[in-house]
Amino acid sequence: MTTGMFGKRSRYRLWSFGYKMFVLYVVSMTVSVSLIGYFSYRKSTEIIEMKVGQIALETIQQADKRIDSILAEYQNRSQLLLGYKPLHKGIMDAFKDNYDRIQTNADIDNFISTTINAENDIARLYVFGEKANSYRYAESENSAFAVWPAVGPEIAGQDWYRDIAAAGGRVVWLGIRPSVLHGNALSSIAEPAGEKRERSRPEASPVFAFGRAIKDVYGTNETIGVALFEMKPDRIRDILGQVDFHSSGVTFMVDGAGRIVGTPDDDRLAGIGTFELSLPAASPGGMMRTSYKGHDTVLVHDPMYIEGWKLVGMAPADHFIRDSLEIRGFTVVLAASLVFVAVALALVASSRMSKPVRRLMQAMKRAREGDFQVQIGERRRDEFGVLYDSFNLMVSRIKSLIDELYIQRLLQTELQLKMMASQINAHFLYNTLDSIHWISRIYKVDEISTMIFGLSNYLRISLSEGKPEVTVREAVQLIDSYLSIQQVRYQDRFTVRMSVDETLSDYSVLKNIFQPIVENAIYHGLETKKGKGELAIRWMREDDRLVYEVADNGVGIEPAKLAEIRESLGSPELIGGDEGCFALKNIHSQLKLAYGEGHGPHIESERGTGTVVRLTVPLRK
Repeated sequence: MTTGMFGKRSRYRLWSFGYKMFVLYVVSMTVSVSLIGYFSYRKSTEIIEMKVGQIALETIQQADKRIDSILAEYQNRSQLLLGYKPLHKGIMDAFKDNYDRIQTNADIDNFISTTINAENDIARLYVFGEKANSYRYAESENSAFAVWPAVGPEIAGQDWYRDIAAAGGRVVWLGIRPSVLHGNALSSIAEPAGEKRERSRPEASPVFAFGRAIKDVYGTNETIGVALFEMKPDRIRDILGQVDFHSSGVTFMVDGAGRIVGTPDDDRLAGIGTFELSLPAASPGGMMRTSYKGHDTVLVHDPMYIEGWKLVGMAPADHFIRDSLEIRGFTVVLAASLVFVAVALALVASSRMSKPVRRLMQAMKRAREGDFQVQIGERRRDEFGVLYDSFNLMVSRIKSLIDELYIQRLLQTELQLKMMASQINAHFLYNTLDSIHWISRIYKVDEISTMIFGLSNYLRISLSEGKPEVTVREAVQLIDSYLSIQQVRYQDRFTVRMSVDETLSDYSVLKNIFQPIVENAIYHGLETKKGKGELAIRWMREDDRLVYEVADNGVGIEPAKLAEIRESLGSPELIGGDEGCFALKNIHSQLKLAYGEGHGPHIESERGTGTVVRLTVPLRK
């Protein structure tokens, strides 16, 4: 038994309002906090990534501008070399004599060392002449300036040479790479006859290389050679190295074919080689997120001074959003704290919400068990306060209705007992009176005959086979029989005027509610009046209602007494009242039982003038 009760209580708690409120509150708060935390973290990550990416892009753009200014300077200096007339003279071997040769070569050497290499950033400069002579300038070599013979097929046949020659004088950028003339490449250059020069081999250290075809601008405008600039890459590499991507990224230059043509150091150049990702060719630059070698990567790029080239910065995405990881940790801690607080608040809220519900349930349980005296004494200003007041009013009303129904049943039982007794007595009395009536007719005692006839008629109609209702026609006859007796008794001290709407004749009405009003008018209004009185009785119809009105010109009712009568009629008690208003109270109770609230006698009276009593009841067949 105990186990079953415990299980029942457990199931009740699981389905209780407080438990549902607790679960709903916890779930809603947990979901809300989790969603807010998740979307806040996502949004903050996007914002941080966008901001960091924007900063990275701006850094790349600044670096690009600095590199572009260096490249523009290189282009201008190469233009000066290509337009230098003594250089054309030396390539064409257009010397007047040996002295002119020596002087021209000295001028070329001086021009290159002072003008072209004014920044001391040229590692090597090659002028490959296709007619007669070639020149080499190398600041770090034992012999800084050297004159070589015309270019041979081993060099002229290389791709970079053909690209420069085919460009028609435009700059061809080769990027950072090893020197084009290292190792066996020098064997193709023959020394001039009769001259012995010391040949040193350039090292394979990276240089920033570019070249331009040399045109015979002072003659036929044909290509007479190629100038190859091998610049020290330090300036460009320093700029690339200054772009910081949390020490885990890389910055490099990519040409139009996707080849990496510049990085901050050799190791990265050797390790990356050809860039595997495709960049938008016509893009003005920007940031993109992609996957590179299986890693989520953020990439920023900007177009360079050289057509088709781009400056690219690339780093793992998690390094860009490193700050957001702290936000994620903080969000997790904050969300967990808020969920804990939500659980605590849910316990408090569910307890406060379920407590008034339990109070109401306990009161309803007592009412269900028959205790209609129960009332909830707690006063609240919220919705539960309205429920409490409604419950208290409902229970009070139910109790009142039960009491009223109980009294009605007692009253009906009492009336039925009285009617049964009266029926027995009335039959005997009616038969006796009928015998007296015929004896008085035989002896010609008319007054006795009239009274006996009226009384017997009155008793016959009142008896009506025990039915509580009669027709309006019978009710009128009842009143007429009663008045015939009273007029004999009072020797015509009052006159009676009675008008009846004939359309009311067949409707049913209570039989015992009309005569007492006439009786009150005679005994309390006309009996003590000096002079002849008048009694007016009217049966009228108003829509679907019967209006019964009795008016007399008797002594009237004192105002205090009239107020007392009205107060007694307004009382919820169905029986009771003093002797003066017992009849009216009885009529009021019968009307209330038969037709409900709102049906009862209405009294108007003025002392010395008279009284008017009016009844209004619904019509029914």
